[in-house]
Amino acid sequence: MTDPQQRILNVNYKKLGLVAAIALVIYFLFNFTTLFQSNMTQQEPYSLISEEQAQTIAADFASSKLAIDDPLGDASVSYHSDSDLYGYLSREGLVAEYDDTYVNNFPYEMFRVVYHYEANGDPRTLSVDVGGQTGKVVAFNSLPSSYAAQLTEADIPPGTLEDQTLLQEDKEQLAQSLIQELGLDTFGLERLSTDNENGLRYTSSSAKIGESALNVNVTFEGDEVASIRSSFSPPSSYTGYIAEQTGWANIMTYGGYMLLTFVLGVLAIIYAFVLKKYASFTRGIFLSAFYYVVSVFSVWNMRPFFEGSSYSDVIFIVTIVLQIIMGFFMAASLYFCFVAGDAMWRSQGKNMWARRGEPNYGRHVWESLKTGYLWAIILLAVQAVIFFILEHALGVFSTTDDSQSTYNMMYPWLFPILAWMAGISEEAIYRLFGIPMVKKIVRSTIAASVITSLIWALGHTLYPIYPVITRPIELLFLGLLFSFIFLRYGYITAMFAHVVFDSILMGLSLIFMGTPTYIAVGIVSIVMPAIVAFVIYLIYGKDKTRPDDGGNGTRSEEITQNPRSVSPETTPEKPIVREPHIEKPPVVQPPPSAPLAPKPKAESYPESDAQNRTPAEERTPGSGLFRESDLSNPPLPGDRREDDKPRE
Repeated sequence: MTDPQQRILNVNYKKLGLVAAIALVIYFLFNFTTLFQSNMTQQEPYSLISEEQAQTIAADFASSKLAIDDPLGDASVSYHSDSDLYGYLSREGLVAEYDDTYVNNFPYEMFRVVYHYEANGDPRTLSVDVGGQTGKVVAFNSLPSSYAAQLTEADIPPGTLEDQTLLQEDKEQLAQSLIQELGLDTFGLERLSTDNENGLRYTSSSAKIGESALNVNVTFEGDEVASIRSSFSPPSSYTGYIAEQTGWANIMTYGGYMLLTFVLGVLAIIYAFVLKKYASFTRGIFLSAFYYVVSVFSVWNMRPFFEGSSYSDVIFIVTIVLQIIMGFFMAASLYFCFVAGDAMWRSQGKNMWARRGEPNYGRHVWESLKTGYLWAIILLAVQAVIFFILEHALGVFSTTDDSQSTYNMMYPWLFPILAWMAGISEEAIYRLFGIPMVKKIVRSTIAASVITSLIWALGHTLYPIYPVITRPIELLFLGLLFSFIFLRYGYITAMFAHVVFDSILMGLSLIFMGTPTYIAVGIVSIVMPAIVAFVIYLIYGKDKTRPDDGGNGTRSEEITQNPRSVSPETTPEKPIVREPHIEKPPVVQPPPSAPLAPKPKAESYPESDAQNRTPAEERTPGSGLFRESDLSNPPLPGDRREDDKPRE
């Protein structure tokens, strides 16, 4: 095992590099070729029209087809997708057929351009949907603003604005030109609505795919067309399945992930003060503050999503306020996980998170970065193989989620920052603190790694991947690999591996958006971890040590180089050659057959004899976090582990 106490990682880059090279080939085969075809892993470059182009097309349609001459002002543009339709097509394997037949007229990706303007002193709302790939107008709404708000926010739809004297034939004549403009008349529409109904409803006997048929709805304001919308509606069996799966995802997320993570946060607060002798309360402040700022900004960055959906500005403000409050408590919990996790390992004589000022800190960070990149490539390959197996075993499929689209972000080029937030926080909570904390209960490193990885995995079930058990299975394996990386190389390496892993996935999503700006941003996001690590290496590349103890009562140099030294004046400094840490059973000294001398009256050891005691005499076997006697890293004289039973 590589000993993080050595600061400079002892990594066999030839072997690890060879494994990473093989993993890179596997990742390429599963993601960019048809050799191992998989809807979950296949990646192809594609591009949509720009938001500026969508706005121009919508404005031209409003003036030329809807005869709106009033100044429209500024527009809000947001990305929209038909998640139900795409999910159904994906599950049934009909995406390619739909793309060849219907996607030009009925796209499942579009830009919604919304104008708020005044006509004759009355506020109105115009919404125009523009196909994301074709730039063709596919739907629109033109309504009074108050009525449009009721349509999207009221539990019960408002009454119609239609002229009740209009007959079905009159309405068809009014709508015919716009239906033709949207290209709907070529699909042999059949009217379903009757004279007693408001608006018009159409279906098509020829436009079908699987069990989904084309439906067209037309509404009126007075004697003018107010909206035309068309879509392929998936069958009720599919929508019922999604509702059931979403219910299970909520149970696993809130009843599993959030509840157990909250418990870990409470335990972190407790152990931060229980182990204050080994803790440094200045550590983790910057990283926790970074997490808090990014978490709040990520919600603010989603403003286009709120503007283009049924959510009002009030809901957006409430969401921001809730994130500010909840994010603070989450950041505080993360901070105590940093403090308590570091203290728990140091109380065992292990340094799993190197500190600034310790010998070779800059070099340690740089080596951690290189090791993290290699492991990130391995993790990507493992993920691709897992998805391939699960897709064929469980019928895994995915769909779209507007809230996670980079098109719905004010600053999409800042999207990869979320990779840093995830890597920093999740490795601290579930590895740095979670593993030693759970091990106190289950007495097994492997079991502790499985439990913390499962808790972490349950937090990813709300992603639009079905069945929802898919991601917990996938992330359980990835979590065990992250646990292995942490236990072997330490927190910084595990954090970099996680950040690089997410940065590559997020960077590729930007690169495949196709524009030069996004391609550049995607590349920068992938290499950003290396830039950060190199800057740290330049700043802390020299062996700079600090005389302060960092909060554990002992200089870090003494812990690293000569843990048994009592006083540099009385004991000559000799370098200790550390052997690889091997778990051994407790060493129990057999009792002597007969006492060699009368027992002293005081049963406690005098402080001067502390250095002469063996680790087995110092500890009560089986009572500590690790039941084995850590001979490779004994405690300092006079120090007692937090979980040792005091002698009477």
